[in-house]
Amino acid sequence: MDQEELFRRLAVALAIGLLVGLERGWQTREESDNQRAAGLRTFALTGLLGGICGLLSIASGPVVLAAGFLALTGAIGSFSYLEARSEQNFSATGGVAAALTFALGAYATLGNEAVAVAAAVAMAILLALRESLHNWVRKLTWLEIRSALMLLAMTFLLLPILPNRPIDPWQVLY
Repeated sequence: MDQEELFRRLAVALAIGLLVGLERGWQTREESDNQRAAGLRTFALTGLLGGICGLLSIASGPVVLAAGFLALTGAIGSFSYLEARSEQNFSATGGVAAALTFALGAYATLGNEAVAVAAAVAMAILLALRESLHNWVRKLTWLEIRSALMLLAMTFLLLPILPNRPIDPWQVLY
């Protein structure tokens, strides 16, 4: 990997963190500075940390990447626990988003940049649609959930095992 590609990949890791941090910071924009947990800067640094750990793992092995991930999740988990205890708000979304931001930052340096960016965009959309998704889930009925599960089972479990060629001597039934 030449120097130009290295910097480009690190910039993508940083951009992933900035994208997620922008969404997280916007959600908490009404709170005062000392009341916000993790926003633009924290997530930007998380994405960059993932990218740096990914690059370091190329030279020194996967232990660096695993240690960086464990250190980040330990720090975020501890902070989230203290925050949840003081505010009585038990949400794991921020911690999961931070872990995924780190992982996508690492993947941007180690794997396919386009896939890492696409996953980051999907994550930002899911985070931004929190209220809409929660409202949608509240309105679902058991009949709708059961119907969707049946359709998914038929599509992904039954359809692959069915023959894709005629099964009768006249070549009519598939």
